[in-house]
Amino acid sequence: MKTFKRKTNKINFIKIFKIAAGSSAAILFADFLGLKYSASAGIITLLSIQDTKKETLVVAGKRFLSFLLALLTAYVLFRIFGYHTITFGVFLLVFITESYVFHLQEGIAMCSVLVTHFLIEKDMGTAFIWNETLIMIVGTFVGILLNLYMPGNSDAVKADMRLIENDMKIILGKLSECILSNRDTVKSDESKNCCTLDKDFNDLDDYLREAFSRAYDNMNNTLLSDTRYYIQYFTMRKTQVNILKHIKEQLCLLTIVPRQASPIASFLNTVREQFHEYNNAEKLLGELEQIKSGFRREQNPVTREEFENRAVLYIILYDLENFLNIKKSFVNNISFNQIITYWKTDD
Repeated sequence: MKTFKRKTNKINFIKIFKIAAGSSAAILFADFLGLKYSASAGIITLLSIQDTKKETLVVAGKRFLSFLLALLTAYVLFRIFGYHTITFGVFLLVFITESYVFHLQEGIAMCSVLVTHFLIEKDMGTAFIWNETLIMIVGTFVGILLNLYMPGNSDAVKADMRLIENDMKIILGKLSECILSNRDTVKSDESKNCCTLDKDFNDLDDYLREAFSRAYDNMNNTLLSDTRYYIQYFTMRKTQVNILKHIKEQLCLLTIVPRQASPIASFLNTVREQFHEYNNAEKLLGELEQIKSGFRREQNPVTREEFENRAVLYIILYDLENFLNIKKSFVNNISFNQIITYWKTDD
C-alpha cells in the first residue's frame, strides 16, 4: 500500500509573503491618509490574513463588531473614571468578559491595542475615534484584499480521492487473499495475523484525515460555488473503511475458513475490480443477493464450530451489503449539478 507522509511542517510561503507585503502596504496607506499610530494598521493586516477566504471574512466581521464594543466600553469608562492605567485595567476586565459572552474573542488583542491609543492621547473625541476607525478599516481591508487570491487545491483533493480508492482496493484484495490462503485449514495464531491489516488501515486513516482537511480548505476558499461534494465523498469512504475494519475483525474470529467462504473471497475481488467513484453499486448488490441465496440453500451446519463459523460468514455478507448500500445512497443523494460538475472522466 502506498503510504502517506503527513505535511505538518510545510511552510506556507504565500501566506508569509502576504503578511509581510500586506502589513507594509497597510502602514504606507495609513501614513498617506495622515493617521496617527499607522503601524497598528500593519498589525491588523497581519492578524486579518487567515488560512482560507471564508475564515478571513468571518474573523474580519467578528473583529469589527468587537471594535465597536471596545469603543463603547472604553468611552463610558474613560468618561467616568478618567484616562488612568487603573481605568484601562477595568476596561480589560469588562471588555474581555463581554467578548467571551458575545463570542468575539478574536478581537480582544487587537482592540485592546487600539484602546491604548485613547489612553496615551487622553482623547476620545470624534476626530480621534475616526482615526482609530480608519486604522481598523485600512488594516482589515488590505488583509481581505490580499486573501482574495488563494491557490486552489482541487487537483490535490482529486488526487486524494484516487489514492484512497487505490488503497481501499488493495485492502479488499488482501481480505480476499486472507480467506483463500486459509480455506479449509485450522487457523493458527500466526495465520490470524495475515488479516490484521493494522498498518494498512492506520495509513489509510491518516490519509483520510489529511484529505478531509484539504477538502474543507478547498470548500472555505471557494465562496461562490458549492464544493461540499468532496466532503460528502470522503465521509462516505470513511464509513466504508470502518466496515472493512469490521470485516477484518470477523475474519480473525474464524477458527476455520469453510468452503462457503470462497464465494465471498471471489466477490471481494469483484468489488475491488469495480471499485470507483462513479459506480452506483446496484449491479454488485444484485450479485451479493445471489450469494446470500446460495448460502440459504446450503445444508445446516452439523457441529457447533461449523455453526459459529457460518454465522461469522453471514455477518460478513451483511457487512458487504451495508458497504455497498452506503455507496448506492451516496450516488442517489448527490445532485444532478454535482454529477455534471464532478463526474468528469478526465482521469
